[in-house]
Amino acid sequence: MSLSQMMERFQKELELDKEIPQDDMGNYMVSMDEDIVMYINDLNPGIELQCEVAECPTEALEAFLTDMMLANLFGQGTEGAVLGLNDEGDALTLSQEIDYNVDYERFRDHIEDFMNAVDFWRSEALHHKAA
Repeated sequence: MSLSQMMERFQKELELDKEIPQDDMGNYMVSMDEDIVMYINDLNPGIELQCEVAECPTEALEAFLTDMMLANLFGQGTEGAVLGLNDEGDALTLSQEIDYNVDYERFRDHIEDFMNAVDFWRSEALHHKAA
């Protein structure tokens, strides 16, 4: 099953009225919240998930970055994805490459795990920023 077919099925499952939009590069853009967009890219074979999670806290940055590195260790704190920073170093990012073909059920599971990791790390960044 191609990525476009899986996205069509995903759209129907979510009961969305319109198609999930694509950017100029052909990457699907799934809005998770008003200001959070998950990009789904076709690796052929496989998929890549990317998202800018939250602003990177500026206070106690070293402690936050240490927490990020520990979460990345074996992927246990990220559901198998990888935390990082954007090019400017001011935003927390999450990305994951699945470099093999997956069936729809596994595709949906990967997206659900990824969205859960985004939610968790967004909360962590906001909590850390407030502390």
